Amino acid sequence: MGIMQSRKRRMVTIIVLAALVLIVGGAVIAKSIGGNSPKPTLTPTPAATSSTDTQAETDVDQATKSEAAATPAVDPATLSSIAVEPLAINVFYTKGVPGFDFVVKRTAGGTQYVEFSNADLVGTKCTGDTGPFASIIKNPTTAALPTVTETVKVGNDTYGLSLVAKDCTADTTLLSQYQTAFTNGFKSLTAL
Repeated sequence: MGIMQSRKRRMVTIIVLAALVLIVGGAVIAKSIGGNSPKPTLTPTPAATSSTDTQAETDVDQATKSEAAATPAVDPATLSSIAVEPLAINVFYTKGVPGFDFVVKRTAGGTQYVEFSNADLVGTKCTGDTGPFASIIKNPTTAALPTVTETVKVGNDTYGLSLVAKDCTADTTLLSQYQTAFTNGFKSLTAL
């Protein structure tokens, strides 16, 4: 009878351990599946001084005013947001877009911008492609204005949305989905 109780105890212990492994494994899988939300990737940027280009600010201000009149309002209930702390902004995009990463960078001239990307957009046509789909430039210079599709003024700063060309990616449908999502939410950009 002692051997039967020992086997039963061993069997109960094995069942309990198997259940614990399943529960912990399920939690890990659920967390990784739920991890489709944007994961911020921050790159430190060197301190740099930036000269103010008053002509660029005037051009951007005029573009912002004319675009604001032509842009229809977006239902806030259809938007999600992510905080980009180094630029002190909340970036909005249409809900339902797959996960993405972002990196805050600085140009040689000192202009800060945040680049959004997704590994699924990496193509084989361009060297060093990281799958970018859009950037938001803080106080774009005159040189950057040709790449800016829209601007919005928040406080004393102007932000420009720059969409990546379809030249590098192998998945133009996914690229278009991301770009539409960020274009739809861009005018809702706010300060933190």
